[in-house]
Amino acid sequence: MATGSHGEEVARRIDRLRCEMARRSIDAFILTDQANFEYFTGYRSMFWASKTRPFFSIIFADDSTQLVIASMAESRTVNQSIGMPANLRFEFYSGFLEASLAKLMEVATPKLPASPVIAVDYGNDHFGRGSLALPTMWRSNFPNSQVIDGSADIWAVRMIKSEHEINAKRRAMKVATDAFFTCIESLRIGHTEEQFAISLKREMIAQGAESIPWLSLRFGHKNLAYSLRPTQRTLAENDYIWADMGCLCEGYASDVNRIAKAGPVTDEEQKSYNTVRTLTLDMLHSIRVGMTGGDAFRKCEELASATPLGAPYGGASRIGHGSGIDLTEPPSIMASSEETLRSGMIIHIEPKYETELGLFQVEEVGVLRDSGMEMLTIPAPEALPTIRLLS
Repeated sequence: MATGSHGEEVARRIDRLRCEMARRSIDAFILTDQANFEYFTGYRSMFWASKTRPFFSIIFADDSTQLVIASMAESRTVNQSIGMPANLRFEFYSGFLEASLAKLMEVATPKLPASPVIAVDYGNDHFGRGSLALPTMWRSNFPNSQVIDGSADIWAVRMIKSEHEINAKRRAMKVATDAFFTCIESLRIGHTEEQFAISLKREMIAQGAESIPWLSLRFGHKNLAYSLRPTQRTLAENDYIWADMGCLCEGYASDVNRIAKAGPVTDEEQKSYNTVRTLTLDMLHSIRVGMTGGDAFRKCEELASATPLGAPYGGASRIGHGSGIDLTEPPSIMASSEETLRSGMIIHIEPKYETELGLFQVEEVGVLRDSGMEMLTIPAPEALPTIRLLS
């Protein structure tokens, strides 16, 4: 099992998580969510697509060995994988959920005190696997144990990105936006949303994306269902093309939005586009280290209220968010957020306006530094992009 720079980075992540564990007197941390598992082990498997044979990883407070519980079917994949931490140890089981939990208990029990505090990644922005059988098993075998939500400890580590992560995010964003501008060159009146989505996916893969877990695409003006899969709706003259693209590069998600118009742009439309583009960039650059997510939201509200467009579309309940290996992650830029914004956090800002003229939105992304915001996206073009009216 080879190690290298990525393995060393994973080891640093585990060290940071152990600091959080020590702060809360956590004896063991069980990772069940795919993103958390991969982030803290460096091990990636296509078998996450199947829910029949779960993966678990256990990090102990006072033992440098990190255990991974995996199906026996993974043994060859493990032997041929590279870049994982040197102290990662695999334990294999034969069977399904019950067998995986039995193996988990078997290997963890000797390393735990009589009344352990066990953290599990069930909670804020985490939907870990294992079902109720996991906490039930711990409580039945350790009657005096505490099984707690460990999501806050996970995010304390994952929200602060390394330079490797930041560079992967920058690349993912460039792949997505470059693909959009390449594909609108061949988009024509009469093409369907599905056809355009297929073109975008092919182009993102051609430019280096490993997969596209999220691609929301709409033709129209307003009252659009943004999470609806691309349909057979055809592009008509004067439609707006709205795309929100989530491709993965090195396991890191892009999540970036761009728009275009089918046909000539009026002066009024260009003015609205300029307003939203400038507002989005101003919002992003107004965010500073030490603000809370709520502070940042109120600053964004203040900037929006000074424009002719006023408050943006509010269906998402927030105006921005973090991201990383997941498409969306904490922190949230919303009124109720008390999360403190820190250097190394990636922030997306995406005010959306549905007006009588059309749909205006550009999503811009940066990494927060002590000196201010560093852009990760190449800003949307100053002129509203258009497509030629050829059928």
